[in-house]
Formats: sequence, structure tokens, C-alpha cells
Amino acid sequence: MALVGHLTQFQRFFKQQKQLDRAYQYLTECLSSGVVRNRILALEDKKEVRYELGDGIVAIEQTYPLKSQEEGFFESHKKFVDFQLCVQGNEYIFVGYKKEFEILQEYDESKDLIVYKNPLHSQQLTALHRFFFLSGVLGIFFPDDVHAGGIDSLESKLTPPKKSVLKVPLELLNTI
Repeated sequence: MALVGHLTQFQRFFKQQKQLDRAYQYLTECLSSGVVRNRILALEDKKEVRYELGDGIVAIEQTYPLKSQEEGFFESHKKFVDFQLCVQGNEYIFVGYKKEFEILQEYDESKDLIVYKNPLHSQQLTALHRFFFLSGVLGIFFPDDVHAGGIDSLESKLTPPKKSVLKVPLELLNTI
């Protein structure tokens, strides 16, 4: 069950998850003027930088070009929960329930990655939800959530995102 909303809407969630204090502090720094935000905004096109935050949490600061929905890369993970925060720019992220998707590449443990067939290329009916991300919007994607980010609008008018993706070990969230 994906959770999507503005970071400020997640204050109660993070207060109930004390083990995520570092993650919440980092995410708020992404949106506040300072070193972390400036570092993300300074990213060059198609760049990705990783930072260890402790407790097995990794922050991946990145920017990438947008693609059409037909080019969407659909994925899920088993060991990590994705906390994706848009810092600047925009993108659509598609989300669906993994049992409704056809697996394209089986689980790769070294990457914690399962790749799925784009449902737009399939005859199979899939409940696909589209969320619009702009600065301050956080998406939390659990192992059952197949997701594809970096999707442009149909009119190709969006600004590519600069964002941070936290890879949070699933066992840190077992109290949910």
C-alpha cells in the first residue's frame, strides 16, 4: 500500500516510527535551505550520488530525464522500502499492486529488484494509479507496490526532477 502526500503530512507517521528519526531529519533537510538541498539542486543531468545515513538507510540523490509512459520502467523491491522525495521539478509516478503485473525479470537479490512488464504493453487489466510529484511530495513504496517514476506529461511540459530516494530496510518498518 503506497503512501503519497506532502512531507509535512507525514509528521505523525514519522513520530510513530522513532527508528526513522534520521530519515525524517534528512528528508526535511532536503527541503530546507542548507547543504543537503544545495547538493541535490547542484546535481548535473543524469547523475546519482549515494550517501549512507546509518541503520542500513541509504540516500540516493539523483536527477534524470523524463520519459513517456510507454517507456516506463516498472519495479518493486523485497528488502527495502523506497521513500521518494521530489526536491525540485516534476514527474508522474505510476503505482500498482504487484499481483496484477507480469514479471519481466525475476528477483535480483544483488540489486533488490524485480522488473515488471509495462502494463500499457499488455492485454492484462491492471489498476494503475498515477501520482503527480512536485517539490515536497513524498511517496513511500512498499514491497507490494510496483512503481515507475520519471514519467512526463502527455504534452512533455514537465521539468525533470531533482530528488532523493531513501532505501530503508524493511525490518525497520515491521511495526506498521
